[in-house]
Amino acid sequence: GEMRRAAHHMVQALASSLALVTCREPLRVSMSTHLRTLLQQQQPGLAGDQLETALQAASADNLDLGCALIERVATDRALRDIDD
Repeated sequence: GEMRRAAHHMVQALASSLALVTCREPLRVSMSTHLRTLLQQQQPGLAGDQLETALQAASADNLDLGCALIERVATDRALRDIDD
C-alpha cells in the first residue's frame, strides 16, 4: 500500500540521482575512447584537430541519452530489489 509506494518513490529518487552523478564522466571517457578507436580505424587520415572535434561532438550529442538509459536501468533494478 502506502508504505510500498513511499519506498518506491524514495528508491527511485536515490537510484536516479546516484546513477546520474556516478555515470556521466566515466561514460564520456569511455565513449570518447571507443569512438577514437573506431574513427582511427575507419578514417586513418583524419587529422588530430578534426578527430578531437568529431569526438567531442559525438560524445556531447550522445552523453545525455546514455546517462538517461543508465539512470533508467538503475531505477528499474532498485525497484525490483525493493519488491523482492
